[in-house]
Amino acid sequence: MLAAIEVSTRISSVALLDLITGEELAEVHLPADWESSVTLIPAMESLLSQKGAGPQDLDAVAVAIGPGSFTGIRVGIATAEGLCLPSNLLAFGIPTLDALAENLRNAELQGEALALIDAQRGECYVGHYLIDPDQIRALDPPRILKPEQLLAELKGRAWIVGPGALKYEREIREALGAQGIFAFTALHQPSAMSVARLAYRHWQAGERPTLENLHPLYLRPPSVDEK
Repeated sequence: MLAAIEVSTRISSVALLDLITGEELAEVHLPADWESSVTLIPAMESLLSQKGAGPQDLDAVAVAIGPGSFTGIRVGIATAEGLCLPSNLLAFGIPTLDALAENLRNAELQGEALALIDAQRGECYVGHYLIDPDQIRALDPPRILKPEQLLAELKGRAWIVGPGALKYEREIREALGAQGIFAFTALHQPSAMSVARLAYRHWQAGERPTLENLHPLYLRPPSVDEK
């Protein structure tokens, strides 16, 4: 069984997936006003209990590694480490922008896509993807861009998804015009189940990562480090 954690953006979630069958077992989203560092482990324990399982039944953990909230990324990775260490579980680090692109694929929205997360300072963390029925493919490395710079990234019409898209919707619509197609509202939040699906595909491909491979994905240093 695989446990997945998404806490790199405002709304945290945890999920369970069967590594043998790929069945999506359960997912729960935590209220935005709750402290994720306090609620993540109880939420995971509750999810496992609902399935008649416990931490000893886990074989792997997947966690969103960013970009996103620096505090959230640290909390998510620390929680994953706490789950993995006692039994040396597999540890999959999934970029948060990939998880947003997976939201589109799972909703059968295909083609070019931009996944956007608020980077503050009037900028977004940007992932540029091609969405196929069975996979997502990054067309460019993730980067930080202002909304008015997005048009130069596109080859044609593209899906626009992510919390950054919601925050800068007016600016993005002005910049992209008819080339930007905003996804359904329910798809704009990264989810633990999307993290789980991506980890499952890595597992199917034979990847067996350990905690040594688990690192945060920061596209800029935390502001405290800059100072």
